[in-house]
Amino acid sequence: MKTMKKVFIAACLAVFAAAAGAHAAEIKIAHANLQRALNECEAGKKAKDILAEEAKKYADLLDAKQEDLKKLKEEIDKKSNVWSKEAKEAKETEFMQRSQEFERLYEEYGKQLNDKKLQREDEIINGLRKTVDEIAKKKGYTYVFERSVGGLLYAPETDDITDEVIKQHNKKFKAKE
Repeated sequence: MKTMKKVFIAACLAVFAAAAGAHAAEIKIAHANLQRALNECEAGKKAKDILAEEAKKYADLLDAKQEDLKKLKEEIDKKSNVWSKEAKEAKETEFMQRSQEFERLYEEYGKQLNDKKLQREDEIINGLRKTVDEIAKKKGYTYVFERSVGGLLYAPETDDITDEVIKQHNKKFKAKE
């Protein structure tokens, strides 16, 4: 957070220094909320849907394994009195191994989902940044600040280009499909 504030202050100082040094040049500033754009653009919505499907698939696999563990535990509880010591120990060992495997899979699936989420978000954010660059060049903005990281405390809504970023990025996304 402190680093973001320092970066923001440095950027503001650079803007003001450039403005003071370039009397004749017009400084045009805008801002965009890339987090909102990520959540509202078609690519972001599709990525969320894909991740939700994968999460459901993993949840179904884990539910089945958990149900098997539950059945094994019930079997151990019901039949342990009639089993030999060796049979009981074998079933308890099997239960422990399968429980550990379940925990490992749970962690692995969570990590896989998180990695995929981060990868897709990075790809989309990079695309949104390219869209911001295109809009800035096309409209002659000198600087475009990121609104969602917390460094920009106030900016007029008239300088917000987030909706335009979303629309232009959606056009590109539909063209790729």
